[in-house]
Amino acid sequence: MAEEKRLPAKIEVARYLLSQGSLFVHLDPRMDGVVVPTWYRTEPQLVLQIGFDMPVPIPDLEVDSEGIYGTLSFNRSPFTCNVQWDAVFALAGDDGRGMVWPESMPEEISQEIEREAGREPPPVPEERPSLRVLPSVEETERRPSTPPKPGERPDYLKVVK
Repeated sequence: MAEEKRLPAKIEVARYLLSQGSLFVHLDPRMDGVVVPTWYRTEPQLVLQIGFDMPVPIPDLEVDSEGIYGTLSFNRSPFTCNVQWDAVFALAGDDGRGMVWPESMPEEISQEIEREAGREPPPVPEERPSLRVLPSVEETERRPSTPPKPGERPDYLKVVK
């Protein structure tokens, strides 16, 4: 049996992605010890965007062995958040690349992914014919029905000197 490849630590991925720009942290806000605004605490997933050069700065941002800590802006109001690594199930950078830790994913999110994976993919559209330029009605009427002989110039072409 093939040995399962071990995923890198969340802190390593977070620090790498933060060095590239901002970071989208996908987490389960219902877990004990997670501190986020109360209106998000009942959702199975919350995505926080953090970074060292954000439009609304996060001067107290810390990414350490415990998790992520910082004062974020929610509807233009500051709120100090604390997220342990156990609550984080995915991290993504500005370019959408990142990593998912399936064992940390909330059951509702896992089930939704399974449902989506089980669906048939959308039908592939039939190949469209290639486009071509058709002559206008005027050109069609002026053109002779037989092509000109080699060396002859069609009457609808002019020689410009």
